[in-house]
Amino acid sequence: MIKISNFIMPIFKGFTIIIFPLLLIWLTSFSMQVLAQSITGNPIPEEITATRSSEEKEIETLKEKIATKVAELRAKNLKAVSGTVENIDDRSKSINIRSENGEDIKINVDPDLTKYYQIGQNLKKEIAAEKVKTGAYILATGVISEKAVDANFIYLDEAYFVATGKITDVNSDDYYLNVITSDKENYILDIEKTTKQSMMNPKTLAIESVGFSKIKEGDTTHFVVKKIALDADSQSEENAEATKLNRFSAVRILIIPQEYFIK
Repeated sequence: MIKISNFIMPIFKGFTIIIFPLLLIWLTSFSMQVLAQSITGNPIPEEITATRSSEEKEIETLKEKIATKVAELRAKNLKAVSGTVENIDDRSKSINIRSENGEDIKINVDPDLTKYYQIGQNLKKEIAAEKVKTGAYILATGVISEKAVDANFIYLDEAYFVATGKITDVNSDDYYLNVITSDKENYILDIEKTTKQSMMNPKTLAIESVGFSKIKEGDTTHFVVKKIALDADSQSEENAEATKLNRFSAVRILIIPQEYFIK
């Protein structure tokens, strides 16, 4: 009698030889599928790039909003001031001026950022900071900061003074007028070749050009004078003394004859 085990064992061995490789292939295939699914679950480079691009856009938008707000605040706080230079402090990098209404204003300057220009008579040119001296008339623009102005630009300008007074003396030899204002201020007006002289006709009230010989004591004059020289360097001792005496070259005068007032 043949034993069953002797018959089964060869069959089982053959089955094992066939099945085991198939099982190994199936397990390998399953592992690859799991690995592929795991990799597929991670963000792809395109998605990462898109996310970063979106964040960068939001940051850029925020930067633009902040820059716009800063610009608006700067524009709101921009100020222009003018006056005569009272003092220049090199240590604190500042210029102190006195305005026309007597207000003292501090102007902060930055040696690297503040630009200086000379203007007047259709002229504008960049100049050195040393051109601005005590007694010069300047215009400064910048941002208000702690009751001072941080100057972006400083302009060395001509200063004009406008007033009205009665003529007390007409000097035909040296061509000047002595004038006293309603505030009892005395002025000496030098009539130059460039001075524009006009007179109101008391009959027609028309404004007419006149010569120096038509001007008389007792007439009233509206006058415009250049108070400070264009370039502070041109302020000689003689000119400085004339300034103290209220003696100026007249730019324009309008004469109202005394006959107009006694009609």
